[in-house]
Amino acid sequence: MHMKIATLILVALLTVSIAHAQSGIEPKPFGKVILDNEKVKVTAIESEPGKDMCGIGKHSHGPHLTVLLTEATVTVTLPNGKVSTTKSAAGTTFWSEAETHVVINSGKNIVKAQIIEYKKKP
Repeated sequence: MHMKIATLILVALLTVSIAHAQSGIEPKPFGKVILDNEKVKVTAIESEPGKDMCGIGKHSHGPHLTVLLTEATVTVTLPNGKVSTTKSAAGTTFWSEAETHVVINSGKNIVKAQIIEYKKKP
């Protein structure tokens, strides 16, 4: 009886996981986590020209702080189809609320940045 329940739970979890992945906004590992503790997660990002910037394809983030370590030109596409391209200087720091998007390094140079996600309200 316990084996049957465990099998049903496993099937349910797999079904939810597959459905989530098919939504197109499943968080995918991207960048290198350089600090991860109970309060904050810091991910180092490095993106080649023409490549994904802060996630693979269409993806979502919770609220986060971004620090550009190099100059960056990025093209952002939102779920509603709105597209914008922005050029920012090295050292630019900005806050983003939770969002879903596609972000491409549309410049001619490698872009380096850090994304800081707070795990608890500061």
